[in-house]
Formats: sequence, structure tokens, C-alpha cells
Amino acid sequence: MELVPLKVDSREETGKGPAARLRAAGSIPGVVYGMGRETVHLSVSRAEFERVYSGSDANVLIELDVPGQESESAVAAMVKALQRDPVTKAPLAIDFQWVSLTQQIEVDIPIEVVGNAPGVDDDGGVVQVQLHNVSVSCLPTAIPEHIEANIDGMTIGDALFIADLPQIEGVSYTSESDEAVLTIAPPISEEQLETHIEEEALEALVDVEVGEEIVEAEELTPEEPGEEEEASGESGE
Repeated sequence: MELVPLKVDSREETGKGPAARLRAAGSIPGVVYGMGRETVHLSVSRAEFERVYSGSDANVLIELDVPGQESESAVAAMVKALQRDPVTKAPLAIDFQWVSLTQQIEVDIPIEVVGNAPGVDDDGGVVQVQLHNVSVSCLPTAIPEHIEANIDGMTIGDALFIADLPQIEGVSYTSESDEAVLTIAPPISEEQLETHIEEEALEALVDVEVGEEIVEAEELTPEEPGEEEEASGESGE
């Protein structure tokens, strides 16, 4: 995976007022932390950020150009947390995290269903996906864009497990090997389909409501280096 350059500006003012002014001017407030480094408050052009980060590739490696800091060939940044407006989906605040390109990290990779299942094509069955992402451990430069879940030859009642996913050099699965990724379920009735659609609509509504409140970065303290996880709740305001 190649590094994508992104230029950011450092900022002195923090809080809701300065953050709102940045957004009105077309920028996004943010922070970068990790690897034992001091947290830096920054801002980035919304247009430039959306150029390098579409959301479909959440694990993009970023060559972050921070004023006053020398770049290191073995260090990159990743988007640790991104807060969006619940209605417009416009980015409101960004947390970047420094990562070493020579040390393995654990990331979630999207699962892409491929192939043709006789249980679906011939018998009218339905692919029921239990896992939309799978956790893997690898070097940042070896992060795959997606993991294929091949349903070729599967019939109604069959299941595909973590152990059935393709083996990729330099990538190891951290989830339990017997965890189900998907199953081929029998055809569903119109009533079941309507219930499923209603449940999906409700879940979408809940997703919109979650995370509306933006927490100011200065109110939070990232965990010390060496902890298993960085503080994912830190915000860029």
C-alpha cells in the first residue's frame, strides 16, 4: 500500500468557536497523536482530505506533512476516528494516529462476497452475512483493500467461516477460525422481507443519531504509548 501525501496546518486555538470558524472556511479541525509523540492540533482542507480519504478505503496510509515536523520514511499516519455531521455526512473532526511502517498493527478489513452459490442461483436462497469486516494483523504497508469471501458451490444451509477465507502472505486473521462469516439461508417470505427492510431502516436511523455530540480534544488525554489501543474517543475540535 502506497503512502498518500496530505498537507495540514497547525493551529493554536481550540474549542467549539475556532472549530466552527475553520469549518465555515472549508477546513476540518483535527489532531494527530501516537507513538509516544506529543498531540498536535491541526486543520486540513476539506477538499484535500476528501481527495485522499473516501471512506471506502478506511485504512489508507497518509504521509502527513505537519509544519515544523520532519517527515520520517518509516512513519505514516492513519485515520483513527472521523466524526461526520449526522445529516449531511460532512466531516466535522478528524483524529490521525502515527503508526510505524515496520511494526504490525491490527485493523478491520471489509469482506467482499464473490462467486455464485447454487443455493442462491438455483434454489432461491439468500446470502446472510454475519461479518462485514474481519480483523487482521499485518504491516501497515501490507493492509489488503478487502478480503474475498467466495461462495462458489455453496448450497442452502452451508456456512463459510474465518478458516475458509483466503490466506494472504504477511496477513494473519485475529478472529476465531470457527467464527461464521456468512451462511446460505432458505428463501424468505414477503412478510419476512418486509420485517427485514423495516429493521434495516431502523438501524439506519439509529446510525444517524449516534455520535451527534462532538467532544473537545483538550478534554481528553490519549493513552500512554504501549497501551493496546489508543484513545479512539479523542476528537479534533
